[in-house]
Amino acid sequence: MKTMFFTDRLKTLILCAGLILLCQVCHAENIVIYGGDSFDPQTYLDNGKPAGVIPALFARISKDTGDTYTFKLLPWKRAIAESAQGKGGIVSFTLNAERAKNYDFSEPTYQNKVRLMVLKENSFSFNTLADLNGLVVGFPLGSSFGDAFDAAVANKKIIAETDTNQVSRLKKLLLGRIDVAILGSSSFQKVVVTDPLLLANKDRFKALPNPLLEDWLYLAFAKQMQMKPALERFNKSLIALKKSKEYDAIVSQYSH
Repeated sequence: MKTMFFTDRLKTLILCAGLILLCQVCHAENIVIYGGDSFDPQTYLDNGKPAGVIPALFARISKDTGDTYTFKLLPWKRAIAESAQGKGGIVSFTLNAERAKNYDFSEPTYQNKVRLMVLKENSFSFNTLADLNGLVVGFPLGSSFGDAFDAAVANKKIIAETDTNQVSRLKKLLLGRIDVAILGSSSFQKVVVTDPLLLANKDRFKALPNPLLEDWLYLAFAKQMQMKPALERFNKSLIALKKSKEYDAIVSQYSH
């Protein structure tokens, strides 16, 4: 009798596990994710294929959620436009008050130190946002660096010079067309070797010691997509992953 009891119990556990797995499969989706094509280390194209911390994290999370995440990496402003039309989610997205009106956000996925690059001969001390007042600052078209920075740009305290790629931004800095270039934490070393002029002048650049901000980046979906169930699955897996050594191991692969 005892053997039969345990056999029946084992069958029940197997059945429950099968039902849970079936439930996950039933809810699984193929989800398009937009991102920037030159946001090293978060998202970038490597020989035409999506790469970076965030695609790697999503590949791991996919094993838990059952969802498939298909990345489409584009120039940043176009990536935002596609997501705003409800064609897919968007990553490397900074949370601000305006975006919160139109998008549903995940738990924070990755923290990026946003660096301020200057020429050594024009270096200055940066401690607060006010230190950028009156300066021409280059950054990606369509980007947000938090409500305070966005307000300073809107109020013309910071003079914005936007672009679509980091090479042109650093060249503008080198030629004196901007005072400061905003870059991701590990972008400079990879970008500078792609252009002969930048490489020849590599030693003239300097990253200011204090970052502009330590920017938490998110996955977000336009509210009309009604993706909260997918976000709940994603968040559950992400929270568990962050508590493990596996999260740090994935991030460290792309750190420089």
